[in-house]
Amino acid sequence: MMSLAVQEIFLTNFKNYAEAHFQFGPDFNLISGLNGMGKTNLLDAVYYLGVGRSYFTPYDQRVVRQETAFFRLEGHMKRGEKTHKIVFKVKPGTTKELVVDELIVARISDHIRFMPVVFSAPRDIDLVHGPSASRRKYFDQLLCQLDGDYLKSLARYNQLLDMRNAALKQGFTDLRRMIQTYDEQMAPLASFIHEKRKWMVDLLINPLKEMYADLAEKKEAIGVDYISALSEHPYDVLTDMNWEADKGTGRSNSGIHKDDYHLEVKGLAAKLFGSQGQVKSLVFALHLSKFGVLSQQSGLKPLLVLDDIFDKLDERRLERLMDILSSEAFGQVFISDTSGKHVSEFLPDDKLVRIAM
Repeated sequence: MMSLAVQEIFLTNFKNYAEAHFQFGPDFNLISGLNGMGKTNLLDAVYYLGVGRSYFTPYDQRVVRQETAFFRLEGHMKRGEKTHKIVFKVKPGTTKELVVDELIVARISDHIRFMPVVFSAPRDIDLVHGPSASRRKYFDQLLCQLDGDYLKSLARYNQLLDMRNAALKQGFTDLRRMIQTYDEQMAPLASFIHEKRKWMVDLLINPLKEMYADLAEKKEAIGVDYISALSEHPYDVLTDMNWEADKGTGRSNSGIHKDDYHLEVKGLAAKLFGSQGQVKSLVFALHLSKFGVLSQQSGLKPLLVLDDIFDKLDERRLERLMDILSSEAFGQVFISDTSGKHVSEFLPDDKLVRIAM
């Protein structure tokens, strides 16, 4: 399995950083400091290098430092035995350029599988308690890192969906014919996306069960149930069934943008019946199983970024998590913490690089 490691990163006008340079080790990297000092922003910069966007917002206008017009990210990384230079030059709303090893990459979507990243943030509790959009986004991020065609199909479907919704709101006289034109293009995309989402859940379920049992030290039955109307009817049938509702509401009431993933513990909805400990273990099991699937499918050890995990897990679960992350299956890991004391209890000094903010 090929290892990945970001060796150093240069930030210019990225969030709260005017100019900054950080160096990292190949194993565990601890970013410590008080809240508001930029720990999460540094972790987000690592994520941006791999994915081409912030983990927290799709809008680069919210990434650029206040009262500046551009930001630049430069990262030097090892991919196996080779060293690469990745540079993002972004003027939000104007230009966004990616340069890898001095060559311009025409489409950022072609870069997303070059440096796979798994990110864990406090807000990820929304995977259980939040709306369906949170879960779709999470699993779509995994699929986009696995399959370039999925990323392109999803982007095109969402573009057509926006156009379809805009037309429904306008209420043109030839509205039905216009909508049918969109639906003819969306139907094969919806079918492809639906099949890929089913495939992904089948791929994920066994690693998820194993990780949960390892983290929680329990043999509770857990699962992910993919819920989609396309499992019952093709896209064109669904749009015919919902045509009157679409006209009445001015929006598209059927399609893969309505899909959801039900997370279960002991056969019950985790959202409604999961205890605090069960939900925390389930969320981290999702991240670790996502890591395992990415690793298996790509032949790479993805970067693992863990933001503020020490307030989210009790000491026993933390000990199990650190044992898991110390295994040969994992590569470079980034961890943020306010004090930095927690990590010392679980990791040897020769595996740890400390970065104080």
